[in-house]
Amino acid sequence: MKTRPILIAAYIAAAVACIGFVAVLFRTWRPLTPPRAPSSVNVAQVLQSRLGGAGRERTQVSDIYQARGFSTVWLEGDQLSSDGRRVVAILADAGADGLPAARYRLPAMPGTNAADSAKAEFDLALTAAALRYAADMRWGAWRPNQFFNDVSMAREQDEVAAGLIHAADSGNAAAYLQGLAPPEHDYGQLRAALARYSAIAAHGGWPMVAAESRPSQQNIAQLKARLQVEGYLSPDPAAPSAIAAALKAYQTGSSITADGRLNERTVAMLNVPAAARAQQIAANMERLRWMPHALGARYILVNVPDASLVLMESGQPVLTSRVVVGAPDKQTPILAAKAVAVTINPAWHVPKSIVAKEIQPKLDQDSDYLESKHMEMENGEVVQLPGPDNALGQVKFEMPNVFNVYLHDTPSKHAFLSDERALSHGCVRVEQIKPLVERVLGMSDDELQQAIAGGKTEARRLDQPIPVYIQYFTVIAQENGRTVFHEDIYGRDARMIGVMFPGQAPRQLADSGSDHTNR
Repeated sequence: MKTRPILIAAYIAAAVACIGFVAVLFRTWRPLTPPRAPSSVNVAQVLQSRLGGAGRERTQVSDIYQARGFSTVWLEGDQLSSDGRRVVAILADAGADGLPAARYRLPAMPGTNAADSAKAEFDLALTAAALRYAADMRWGAWRPNQFFNDVSMAREQDEVAAGLIHAADSGNAAAYLQGLAPPEHDYGQLRAALARYSAIAAHGGWPMVAAESRPSQQNIAQLKARLQVEGYLSPDPAAPSAIAAALKAYQTGSSITADGRLNERTVAMLNVPAAARAQQIAANMERLRWMPHALGARYILVNVPDASLVLMESGQPVLTSRVVVGAPDKQTPILAAKAVAVTINPAWHVPKSIVAKEIQPKLDQDSDYLESKHMEMENGEVVQLPGPDNALGQVKFEMPNVFNVYLHDTPSKHAFLSDERALSHGCVRVEQIKPLVERVLGMSDDELQQAIAGGKTEARRLDQPIPVYIQYFTVIAQENGRTVFHEDIYGRDARMIGVMFPGQAPRQLADSGSDHTNR
């Protein structure tokens, strides 16, 4: 039985060899992501004591640190992590997105020998600022009702706080913050435009031009320089015909009749300062942040300032149309709704405000007025019967919303020929309404015409509701690198700029009333 001591010795030798091999492996292996240096006990205590305050943001911050055992988020020992440095840089550059950088201002970064309280305060401040920036980038720094009482945009539910802390744990908080910007290509183009127009303003802006029926040589030179700044004219010597063509291109982009003349309306647009244009871009970027990130595979977008409509399918425009929108004293609201049906041969239930202001005075003078307009009084309500003279035309989109605004046809087609199409009582008249209906219902033109000719009022439900976004974008960044501006017909830009840039509200931006009723 002498073999037993020998076997025991062999086992011991093997165990020692294994332990040595594991030790070698342990010394040579390194984790892919170095572990964060633990916070000192004092820093954790400071964090815990500082997080007793109330308020939603404070609660979010407290939850973050409590889940981490009150360890720091951004500091690795005495140093700011590389991800933390990138986040600080993003916050410092918030103005590039038209956001107020002061909202994310941080205390000075504590030095190596700083007190634990200073380290804790900085880490807390950076967490709170990053959370604030995340929410502002995702939903807007201002809620719409801070500016207007006629906006209905549902706020998407996103757990940005949870997303941020999860990203910070893996060293990707900076990338997460950058990914919260609106996904639309337009947003990136507007960001580039904001930088460009801010630089133009910083270098003195552009020359002013005068409204003249027969421009002087000096005014022509000013106009030439003005058009060159925005890329409508090359820097090379230009013939008068080239200047006129460039001016027409500017007018077309601005939804002004392209006659190549320096009339009052054109000059008013040309002379808006570059600094004001930069502020307009920032206001439009904020309104883009109010929109959902997922617009839908198929949706309708109405842009009020340029009175246009586009049907988008799979990211591509498949139908465009001119529209007529609310007059400045009867503004079309900003909203997101869903079209659920199309009514063929609709009746028009006249809003009481229109009855009181427009119909009743005429009825007082002419007792036959209702009959002449194919209207009836039903239970105290005025209803216009279906027919060729009906104010809603022959088709109407049903899209329930708090403002009772909808897309519809009209018997008055001449308004679509004008460049100034802010004429309705608030609803949106669509020039290409029948092709739009045919597209979304899958009907041929003959089928739709037969249904209309039948004279029966009928609602045909859509197979799937279609999101409809009625928005107010006065700035359009084009693929050719130009940025075009539309008139601020409702004064929404001016109102937002006055809040976003206090004390810097720009001159020469229209500001109209806000009351509206609908038709």
